[in-house]
Amino acid sequence: MQIERTPKQEATKPPSGPTPTTTRWMVARADEGRLEPLCVRAGRSKVLPVFSFEEEAEMFLHLGGYAASGWRARESCAGELASVLMGPCLDVEGVALDPLPEMLEDGTIDLVEVGRRRFVGQLLEGERTVSGCKPGAFSFGERPLGQLLRAPYKRTSENTPPTHSGE
Repeated sequence: MQIERTPKQEATKPPSGPTPTTTRWMVARADEGRLEPLCVRAGRSKVLPVFSFEEEAEMFLHLGGYAASGWRARESCAGELASVLMGPCLDVEGVALDPLPEMLEDGTIDLVEVGRRRFVGQLLEGERTVSGCKPGAFSFGERPLGQLLRAPYKRTSENTPPTHSGE
């Protein structure tokens, strides 16, 4: 007996892998026309909460009491998140992925935290995969990302970001 494949069977073949998502959500507010991302204290480190869905960011805002202080969920592409982490949030040690506000209090935020450099690297690697860009295509100003990740950051009074400990 011989088994033949029909076109319908071939069309229902599962995809080869998950489709990368390049849109994330962060919590931010406008401060004198500038984007001010919410960075929170997690023990001794400072982290940037990043969310996969708007609803998760909104829940964090409301359960954590941030909505009353003007904080809002903001849709952010990979490039914007990388820029935030390489600029105003350079002193952030990690990124908390889809955290709950109580994780800050009970010390479990470490379970969802990724190092800043690793997060930026994976974020931009996903962008290259999605957009088809060649490695090294991402740069900030005149310097490629790899150079920026290794270079020390010189802080001046003009680029010192505000610190928030969960206002």
